[in-house]
Amino acid sequence: MNTRLRAAVLASALLSGCASYTPRPLDPGKTAAALTRRNLSDPRLLRFLTTEQHRNGPPQWNLDTLALVAVYERPDMSVAKARLREAQGGETTAAALPNPTLSIAPTYDTTVTSSPWTVGPIVSFLIQSYGARPARIARARARTEEAQEAIAVTAWQLRAQVRTAMLDAWATQQNAALAARRAALAGSYRQAVDQRYQAGMVSAATLTMATLAQNQAELQFASDQRAVRLARAGLAAALGLPKAALDGIDLDMNGIAHPRQPGSLKPLVHAALTARPDVLAALAHYAAAQASLRLAVARQYPAIDIGPGYHYDQGDNKFILSISLPLPIFNQDQGPIAQARAARQIAAQQFLTTQAKALAEIDRAQTDWHASEAELVSAQKLREAAADALDRQRSAFTAGQIGRLRLLGAELAYVQSQQGTLTASVHERVALGHLEVALYHPFLVANRSQ
Repeated sequence: MNTRLRAAVLASALLSGCASYTPRPLDPGKTAAALTRRNLSDPRLLRFLTTEQHRNGPPQWNLDTLALVAVYERPDMSVAKARLREAQGGETTAAALPNPTLSIAPTYDTTVTSSPWTVGPIVSFLIQSYGARPARIARARARTEEAQEAIAVTAWQLRAQVRTAMLDAWATQQNAALAARRAALAGSYRQAVDQRYQAGMVSAATLTMATLAQNQAELQFASDQRAVRLARAGLAAALGLPKAALDGIDLDMNGIAHPRQPGSLKPLVHAALTARPDVLAALAHYAAAQASLRLAVARQYPAIDIGPGYHYDQGDNKFILSISLPLPIFNQDQGPIAQARAARQIAAQQFLTTQAKALAEIDRAQTDWHASEAELVSAQKLREAAADALDRQRSAFTAGQIGRLRLLGAELAYVQSQQGTLTASVHERVALGHLEVALYHPFLVANRSQ
């Protein structure tokens, strides 16, 4: 009974450490329904935002908040986190000691003897090559660090996509407002020309040109309204939400309308070249390659398999100690070591490539930003000149020195200068977005002085 009890306890102890398989089939119908039900009032999403932003109350739907929404809703982050868990599982595997092997090979001797059976267990223990286990652990840890940095890269990529979509939404809204003003002025201009035509003061060609200008302005307004709707849908896609989820949502565009202007970029440039998540991920990848080379070198020293055992051999009790190891006669792992050395060299070049790419992105973004600043200054000067001209025309119109057509022409010129300024402003914000991507530092956040 005691023997059976001990066997049961041993079996229970062995089975208690076993994991069980749980199937998780995917149902396209259920996942599609869940996607269409996503919205910004989801309690779990709101709790996530409260935790991440460390504040209570209703969220402000600005760039920072919507970037967190994308992190929560988009599957990209779930994939990155799953890869991190996979890498952490690799750490557990690397740190695990090899299980002993139990061998039982009973034999029966047909020769007539007092005890024809030979029975006995052999338990084999693997003594790994010196340095192999630490090298495997180091490689696994480096891969975990790489996966952790990949999460930061993914989060910043999601923010960049949301920023681009928000900038598009802001630009199309501003453009549509100016297009509406231009269409209204073009209609007023056409009516004034028509009145003059009826009075015989202008030709039919002049009226036709005014009518065409009105039609073009109205067509542009319709096109800009379409762009507004498409930009809204693009923002929803960047957030991982259906378009209906943004219906009735008041977006906070202060960070886009009044961005924080960069100060000195030198500290940010140095930090980006040495501590950008993609740079750190490439560095961790190199560390993993270096650990792989260390492991390949360690494997040229053979692992030893020791197997103590016991045999009951035809009435005799025999104790056994078997030792086995591979003989490095035909090769000494030159191939795997050479491959590991080449892989380390590749990883080193990949790291340098990542740093060079970061530097190129930073230089290009800085150049774009400085050029866009100059473009915006020129556009603002033109707008100011158009505004001054409009003020003079209004004064002249009030004094009866000019007619309504001249005043409407000045108003149209001013709207055109506003559209030019808007285009330059969009270019500046796009350049700031490129700086954000290159430096991993937010600029398109509300300026506190505004």
